[in-house]
Amino acid sequence: MELDDLAQYLVKLKNEYLDEFHSYNHIREFIPVANHQSLFDKRILEKLHTFFNYNKIYYKQQGLTLSNIPCTSYEGDVNQFLLSSKKYDTSYQPFLPTWGLSALVMILVAKDLGFENIIDIGSGDGRLIFCGSILGLYSIGVEIDKDLCDLQNKISLSSNVKYKVINCDSNSIDYSQFKLENTIIFISALPDSGEILSYSMLNHLKKYRAKMHNVGITLMGTHTYKRYSRDKSMWGWGNFIDDSGLKMVKCISLPSSWTLDEKKETPYLFTLFKY
Repeated sequence: MELDDLAQYLVKLKNEYLDEFHSYNHIREFIPVANHQSLFDKRILEKLHTFFNYNKIYYKQQGLTLSNIPCTSYEGDVNQFLLSSKKYDTSYQPFLPTWGLSALVMILVAKDLGFENIIDIGSGDGRLIFCGSILGLYSIGVEIDKDLCDLQNKISLSSNVKYKVINCDSNSIDYSQFKLENTIIFISALPDSGEILSYSMLNHLKKYRAKMHNVGITLMGTHTYKRYSRDKSMWGWGNFIDDSGLKMVKCISLPSSWTLDEKKETPYLFTLFKY
């Protein structure tokens, strides 16, 4: 199945999930049972289930069937981490997890575009770098919250899925330590809250322009603009894309906790530096 078709099918399953599975819990998502689906490689999906089983955010699971596909629904609570993130002055956005299946599709897109390494800025509980690792990419997560970093490391140890976790403010990180070739950087923040973070990262990257080759940024966009949103072009990132010398190579809309109850999904913009 083509990745765009896969993304659309996940949206269909998500809508069916919300219709069939009633819960007041905002942190909920589903994963197909690995042996009874043909959407993803069985071994990859089995590994993704281990992420949820070892992730203390999730405390409840329940079986259900969506479009004749047996699935497991996972429910969780992130209040502990929402409170923890308020300790940091430069934490621009509260932690809400990207859906596991959406993270998997994003990594598949990154691989399809030729990237071999990922850096996730604001990596939360580490699901993007977990998916990156199980799909064969060298994966690094940068997260300011120590509690979330500890959670990422525990999941890595328990699941035997290896990735690197850096507990650091992304505004002060030394980007010279990263391999800036065939690398995609994920910024896990919506436009209005992620603008400061993004421009700060851009200023750091400019210092290493000579060593950058095939480097891109994935941005989390929005279909819903606030009244006083500064940028209403290109899903909220038009000005940043122009200022950064980026070109957009793909946009794919996927389910996320941010748009769980909305009719439109979260658009993810895959961009590439022109130089």
